[in-house]
Amino acid sequence: MTTALSPVTAQWQELFTLYLTIGTAVGSIVIALLIYNIIRYRHKPGSPEPADAPTPGKVPADRGTIGAALILTLIVTGILFTITLGTMETVDLIEKPPEKGTMVIKVHGFQWGWKFIYPNGLETVNEVRVPRDEVIIFAVTSDDVFHKFQLIEFKIGVDAIPGKVIWIWIKPADTGEYTIQCFELCGVGHAFMTGRLIVMEPSEFESWYKG
Repeated sequence: MTTALSPVTAQWQELFTLYLTIGTAVGSIVIALLIYNIIRYRHKPGSPEPADAPTPGKVPADRGTIGAALILTLIVTGILFTITLGTMETVDLIEKPPEKGTMVIKVHGFQWGWKFIYPNGLETVNEVRVPRDEVIIFAVTSDDVFHKFQLIEFKIGVDAIPGKVIWIWIKPADTGEYTIQCFELCGVGHAFMTGRLIVMEPSEFESWYKG
């Protein structure tokens, strides 16, 4: 298994795995019970009608037990509590970046590209460079219409809305180039509204940043 690109990426992956595991388990049980009941209770020639079979003009008898209903309720409650807790942990992590060692980079979406403004005033278009193993906060807005700033490999994104700043953060663990893509239909050039996130070694980034 490869190392997660960022703590946020790892948290999203854990939440996805949680939903996938619970969904697969519940789905498998339901399908298995459905197949079992179809086979066991299928109609056979000459077999009598069940004692509790519905008949015209007669209210059918109650089926099941209170105990079974209580057990099912507890199971459903446990599942909902588990996925709710996992979702809240993910949202809490996204909304509370580490306070130390952060660099805030302003991101302006426009038709059809991305402009990045560093704390020292440096501006780049469609390419942003960041150091590895440091917390990077992207303060995202739009200069015209709605866009969405999506870091595909990092499994995180945020809307770019005119007149409003919304931020997300990452702490990239591996150097390399990663894709930035607009995920909000924003006009005829939407499909080409891409950019690059380049993660560099801290020393290399420092030289580039100061140079």
